[in-house]
Amino acid sequence: MENRNKFIGEILIEITKNLDISETMREKAVKSYNAVGNWIGEGDFSNDVRVLPQGSFALGTVIRPITDKEEYDIDLVCLLNDGQILGNSSLKNLVGDRLKEHELYNKMLKEEGKRCWTLEYDEFHMDILPSVPRYEQYNPPISSEIRLTHKEDSGLYTERYSNPYLYKKWFENQMSNVLKRAVEAYASEKSLTIDDVPTYKVRTPLQRSIQILKRHRDIYYSEKSEIRKKSAPISIVITTLAAQAYANQDNVYDALEYILDNMEKYIEIRNGEYWIQNPVVPDENFADKWNIDPTKKQEFATWLEQAKHDILLPNIRLEGIHNLSSILESSFGKNIVRKTMETHGERIRKMRSEGDLKVSTLNPSGVSSGENKTKDTKIKDHTFFGK
Repeated sequence: MENRNKFIGEILIEITKNLDISETMREKAVKSYNAVGNWIGEGDFSNDVRVLPQGSFALGTVIRPITDKEEYDIDLVCLLNDGQILGNSSLKNLVGDRLKEHELYNKMLKEEGKRCWTLEYDEFHMDILPSVPRYEQYNPPISSEIRLTHKEDSGLYTERYSNPYLYKKWFENQMSNVLKRAVEAYASEKSLTIDDVPTYKVRTPLQRSIQILKRHRDIYYSEKSEIRKKSAPISIVITTLAAQAYANQDNVYDALEYILDNMEKYIEIRNGEYWIQNPVVPDENFADKWNIDPTKKQEFATWLEQAKHDILLPNIRLEGIHNLSSILESSFGKNIVRKTMETHGERIRKMRSEGDLKVSTLNPSGVSSGENKTKDTKIKDHTFFGK
């Protein structure tokens, strides 16, 4: 069982590598949001504007869209550090009006969202959240809570609060043991200091597990009705529950198994209402919409059971890679899985040609990466693997 889980875990890791945002795309996004921050900062209303990544881009859990027609979603905080006196509507519209003053950004700007302004680029879109420090100036870790504005259906602007900085720190703490080792390994490989390695540069089993869960959700709902799509579990719910359930497992399969079995335990009932507490802003309930529309809670439960079946593969017999491939394709998409299997097959062929591939009598797949030294025997070279 241990080797079975390890083998599936290796395949899932390969899938997440193909789901990840490329370094080129990441650099393009960073360059683009820095340019947006500079433009806003040159406006008359503030001399201290900071554009900070939040969400999956900052946490290292961003995933590729299902089709090339869709775009990466880049979530940003636009912090006006000197804007504490701004009212809710003024805060929101100052940022929007400044973007409209730019000839190119005005063309890229979508209709005002409830909380964000969105710029449409060719391969990604930026959701820009106008905000100010809730109390004194933004100075993490001493002071990092922000005030943002929410536009109600009535048109009224109301205030909300968040703390992306502390959420990221909380997220990192949930995987602290594994993250430390991953950062140290990356720093050593790249000849960097540990402090020079941001979280998004490495991938722990928790980060990869969340990528797998979000991809499964996207594929699962891709062919559902529009009504059901609107009730699909949102990323912050999946991320928060997964991070709470994670217990620093080293293997991706083991992490997913534990997360899927335990994430429901962190859904509370308070005064008859569902609660998924923001771990760093206690008054914020990530499940607030479940109490308005109960079908959202039902959809979460339905998706979770499907994810357990599809991702943990309880009934699979690993007699050949083709069997595994066809099962995974229905859960993660044909193109991603086929690319993954091609990469995996090429790696095995290379190891075989170099004499490094081993077969383990303990491994139901018949194939090992060479890391398991128990009862391993060299395999002779042949040319028919994967054909």
